[in-house]
Amino acid sequence: MVEKEQLPGFAENVLKHILDDIGEVVYSSHETLKKGDVYLLGLNPGGSGQENPETHVPYTIRSHLKQMLRRDRNSYCDESWKPGQPEGEAPLQKRVKTLLAGIGVNPKTVCASNIIFKTSRNSDELCFGLAGLCWPVHEAILKIVQPSLILTYGVQKVSAYEFLKALFLKGDELPPQPASHGKWNCRGFHCEIDGNPTFVAAVPHLSYYSPTNKHDVFKWIVDNQKKAQARQNSM
Repeated sequence: MVEKEQLPGFAENVLKHILDDIGEVVYSSHETLKKGDVYLLGLNPGGSGQENPETHVPYTIRSHLKQMLRRDRNSYCDESWKPGQPEGEAPLQKRVKTLLAGIGVNPKTVCASNIIFKTSRNSDELCFGLAGLCWPVHEAILKIVQPSLILTYGVQKVSAYEFLKALFLKGDELPPQPASHGKWNCRGFHCEIDGNPTFVAAVPHLSYYSPTNKHDVFKWIVDNQKKAQARQNSM
């Protein structure tokens, strides 16, 4: 098992071909790299990359890894994603926080990442094969966090959910859960990851889906997470 202190060196070796590309590995503080209930996964960092507050230039994956174990900020709560915008107030940031609060979780306590670490401006520019390159790092993080819930956003074919489904779904998905927005649905399945019972859930992408007051969705996620936790406790 890769311990927390070994994670940056392990990731540098795995990601050696993209180390000097713009991107980030863990969106949350180093304090979330421990046993926890939830692992939050998006698809990939957007835009031109978040700035290093010390140098005011976007992080490369290499520079991000070098400061990862000292990082005390959360990308969804403590960063301004546009000049002049208050920290944590971009629409996606607010929706991530609303989603996590809706299932009773403090966003700052959740280990958060993206299935692909390299930044792209949109999914059309994305090489989904990079998910396979990045996956060993996620495996190492999952062995540290051991979540009962992997919560993803995005249900399209190119998404963290579809990657996880291809890896871990052995039986059937759960019936679609209405997202309480038009005809959109949430999706999910139960599986074991490294012998750990886990519920993998996906809500529509939070760039266009607001989870505000989606109480049926919150209940669906929490109820299925509890089922995974019960199986963990019985092992």
